[in-house]
Amino acid sequence: MTSKRGKSNVQPFDFRRPSKFSRDHVRAFQIVHETFARQFSTVLGTTLRAVAHCSLTSVEQLTYDEYVRSLPNPSYMVILSLAPLPGAAVFQLPLPITFAAIDRLLGGSGNALSPKRPLTEIEANLMRTLIDRALRELEYAYESLVRIEAEVVQQEFNPQFAQIAAPSDMALTVSFETRIGEKRGTASICIPYATMQPVLEHLASQSLFQSGATHDVLEWGQSLERAMNDVPVELSVSFDHVALTSSDIVALRVGDVVPLSHAVAKPVRVSVDGVECYEAVTGRRGKRLACLIVGTYEEHSA
Repeated sequence: MTSKRGKSNVQPFDFRRPSKFSRDHVRAFQIVHETFARQFSTVLGTTLRAVAHCSLTSVEQLTYDEYVRSLPNPSYMVILSLAPLPGAAVFQLPLPITFAAIDRLLGGSGNALSPKRPLTEIEANLMRTLIDRALRELEYAYESLVRIEAEVVQQEFNPQFAQIAAPSDMALTVSFETRIGEKRGTASICIPYATMQPVLEHLASQSLFQSGATHDVLEWGQSLERAMNDVPVELSVSFDHVALTSSDIVALRVGDVVPLSHAVAKPVRVSVDGVECYEAVTGRRGKRLACLIVGTYEEHSA
């Protein structure tokens, strides 16, 4: 007797490569690095004065050993600190892109043949200027997740020497298709899981907040509105300014009268916390001076 079995929902699990980043995590990092790719394109174009482009191609979970083995040797690698996050990260550029950038920085066309060798000290210093600008854009891109300060720790050219994590540690690997003129190559950013763990906890807390009931969010908004309605603000009424010379001001004495240039029929300005918002006419209410709002400032100034 045979029995029909439905399609199995069991998925293979590799204990050597445990999946530590959820789909939501990967999507969040994809958005962040898409922003960085756009900003890095601008940095390349303005710094090198060349047609340059950078676009995100993939966001993957790899062991650090798999990432290192995927890189050509030599490669231009910058080891970064991402304070206050622990550990370090790697920003890698392929040699054709690196030497094209250096050629442009030195006044060349950027289309010369790329030597397959590590950078000299002078070339590394030239690239440091470009990398520093790129790191400011990386900080900007990450602001939606966490505020970081990216700094260069060291520069490496042999991937085997850039040991920022254990070979079996999982890491987030982001690849970018990069072009400077006619030169093309794949750049990458690698951030170990241990470095990203505080960010993942922050994302998890955001998800919990967003998964709350809709009425809780509405109640919170109404509570905020009530609290804002009770905030005291300064309101003032002012006439047109009076222009006096320096000698007139120095000659002022107690009892002197300074005539106002404000016409009687002209409305006065009503300011809220220093911002002109309304126009009014002066008057009295009982024994108190008062003003009557006659319109918004924008209506009368248009």
